[in-house]
Amino acid sequence: MTAQTTAPALLTLDVEDWEHANYSQLDVSSVAAARKGRNYAMDQNTDRWIEICAGFQASSTCFVLGEFARRYPEAVKRLHSAGHEIASHCDTHALVYEMKQEEFRENLKRGLAAVGDLTGVAPLGFRAPSWSVSPTRTPWFIEELARAGLRYDSSEFPVWTPLFGRFGAPVVPYFEHGVLRVPVSVIQFLGMRMPFSSGAFFRLSPFWLLRAGFASVTARGLPPMIVLHPRELDPDHPRLPIAGWEGKVHYARMASVLPKLKALLALYPWTSIAKGMLDGSSISHGKS
Repeated sequence: MTAQTTAPALLTLDVEDWEHANYSQLDVSSVAAARKGRNYAMDQNTDRWIEICAGFQASSTCFVLGEFARRYPEAVKRLHSAGHEIASHCDTHALVYEMKQEEFRENLKRGLAAVGDLTGVAPLGFRAPSWSVSPTRTPWFIEELARAGLRYDSSEFPVWTPLFGRFGAPVVPYFEHGVLRVPVSVIQFLGMRMPFSSGAFFRLSPFWLLRAGFASVTARGLPPMIVLHPRELDPDHPRLPIAGWEGKVHYARMASVLPKLKALLALYPWTSIAKGMLDGSSISHGKS
């Protein structure tokens, strides 16, 4: 049974390869060594995404990394042909807050061109690799998106973690320098915010929590959002040389993704950010 919601349910996929991650244990040489000799085709998972979404008449926003677009151009074209919005995930998976403004501008330009040249459509939206932006470390970020002609951003993670996010960030979609900012979904628990529907948090959350979380989000008039990666659709994808909590979190409960995703796709009419948000009907209607 499909749940009723006044806000659009937003389905998103960060389209990158299995080695794209930002952990303290990884550097260029360790990633290159992990990839050497591997012949794993991540486009089998973007095709799986197309098939799963089609079964539920769901569309999504695919934030495509420029490196992925050059490696798997036909996969990006298939996503576009299947009706999924193609947005930008930057050119490389480098952290934005480690870039200078001019460096980010060029990285963004290359990333936009990589996907726009394949689809023939200029991307409207952006999501930073690993949510790596903040008002203090990247004060120029939204100005650069506006300069590039982008209409929305989904890089806001309103919970602090050691790698990304920030305290007190808005949970309601809002405009900044003319760019619509669409935060990831969070729930309130014992007076604190808790992420539950993105990446590792999606994998670690039991289905009852995901369902309750989305019900709570929609009750506040906010758009529920799922964030996943192609690698999370295949529990057997190659492993990176990471240990400790980073390794545990990166690979935790991979096998739970597809059953939970399919169950959630049956509950709401999922759509892309462009289709669901850019008409302005769901902006600033929620409670922060």
